[in-house]
Amino acid sequence: MKYTDEQLNNAVENNIFTSEQVRQFREYIRACSNQNTKLEKVLYYGGALLIISAMTWLMRTSWDVFGPIGISFISAMYIFAFLAAGNYVFFKKKLEVAGGLLFSVPIAVTPLFVFSVLQIFGFWPQGWAYDDYYVWARGKWVILELSVLLVAVPILLKTKFPFHVFLIAVTLWFFSMDIVPIIYGKEFITWTERAFVSRIFGLCMIAAGYFADIKFKKDYSFWLYLFGSITLMSGLSVFYNSDIFGFVLLGLANILMILFSIFINRNVFLVFGTIGLMQFLSRLSWKFFGDSVFFPFALTAVGVLLILAGIFFQKNRRNMEEKVINKLPIFILNLRPKRNL
Repeated sequence: MKYTDEQLNNAVENNIFTSEQVRQFREYIRACSNQNTKLEKVLYYGGALLIISAMTWLMRTSWDVFGPIGISFISAMYIFAFLAAGNYVFFKKKLEVAGGLLFSVPIAVTPLFVFSVLQIFGFWPQGWAYDDYYVWARGKWVILELSVLLVAVPILLKTKFPFHVFLIAVTLWFFSMDIVPIIYGKEFITWTERAFVSRIFGLCMIAAGYFADIKFKKDYSFWLYLFGSITLMSGLSVFYNSDIFGFVLLGLANILMILFSIFINRNVFLVFGTIGLMQFLSRLSWKFFGDSVFFPFALTAVGVLLILAGIFFQKNRRNMEEKVINKLPIFILNLRPKRNL
């Protein structure tokens, strides 16, 4: 049922509502009308990610055409233009999601600007291309990552927009990779060493997300949880079947992620734990049936079991969560983020 302003005014005159209550009600309705729908968020994030992709890892052809001087001017224009647009939309128009994503573009373009400027002065060795930044771990890349942090942190402090945390997390992950060659004193690191760094970094990101979940009212933790889970599972997936310790650790890690998702009531860990468990069971099937004609059937059985487990969990999730939570001591229950409960 819809209400007109005249009806609300009549309600005040007839002492049904006070004028203060009507004023607060109207402010509430205006606030609700300014909230973004799912379609609007998809359009906002889709547009921002396209811009970020265009000015980051898809720059090879444009780089060859414009060269470092041209790219430095173009990236500088992007940075200033989107800073101005973000400031106008975020602070003047009060469109937090759209404005926050506009602010994300200068953060993402910063390494391109710094790389092109340093290229002009001959800082990078011959043969180094900008898109290598997203592929190879090299010690000199830390300059780009530090420059991103110098731009991203003030923007985050000013806007408090959660997606900026994700961009900072990605930059810190790159930094953790690129600092390893400096520490070990060698030019390149192996994939096994990368996997080890990813596991450590993933755990640190999840820990930071948990701290943010408890400390802040805004949901900064989602992006930390998401990226931490991605890097942790990527690092764990390097374990080979012949490594018994790593194989067992992979299975236990996935089970712990599922239990942790129940503890803090975050589905992101449930999703990644389930994906990891699927990977573990697939490897287990290959371990015993890899050279057998029964391997496709074994893998089919694993898939069926996962579907049945999903059905069982859907029907009994609340009871299972209550049983797990009720068995925990009080001091552990007090560690759960309150706003997720």
